[in-house]
Amino acid sequence: MKTYIEMKSKVTLEGGPVRLGDIADIWTTSGAKSELTERLVLDEIDGRYSIISSTDILRIAGHSDIAITGNSYTVIERLESTRSSSLLLCIVWLLLFTGSALTIMYFHEDVSMAETQLIIVNMLGGSHPNWFHIPYSAGIGLGMLVFFNRLLKKQFNDEPSPLDIEIYKYEKSVEDYVRTTDQKK
Repeated sequence: MKTYIEMKSKVTLEGGPVRLGDIADIWTTSGAKSELTERLVLDEIDGRYSIISSTDILRIAGHSDIAITGNSYTVIERLESTRSSSLLLCIVWLLLFTGSALTIMYFHEDVSMAETQLIIVNMLGGSHPNWFHIPYSAGIGLGMLVFFNRLLKKQFNDEPSPLDIEIYKYEKSVEDYVRTTDQKK
């Protein structure tokens, strides 16, 4: 029976030995599948990234009746242990919050937003301007939530946010770079 191996584009592993079942989906008879799934591909991941090509898989599998589908290369990323620090999180959050608040204030000063809002308040009835400032400020925050399409871990709809798309582009660029530099060696 013909064996089909579909290589994954990218996998993230904690380290240690890399087996064929970790980097590819295998379709064959059940006996051959368990044997191929446990076949050793790498003893250890070198550095942060390693590359496995389809020709490496053919050499490792050792069968002549194999069809490899999917990507021709699999990027293996070693998951590095990270320590989370509440103090570091607070410092970064405070820095980002302060920076964005200053950016918004400088923008408003640049475009004379206070004068513009006073004119709008006078046009709408001339009472105290705070009734306009408070909903405006809340609207900026709500607008950011809608723009980034999430509140903590909960998404509002199935569409990816601009941040999700930028992260995806960055990860694809890293994969392409790792593949290109590995081919040049």
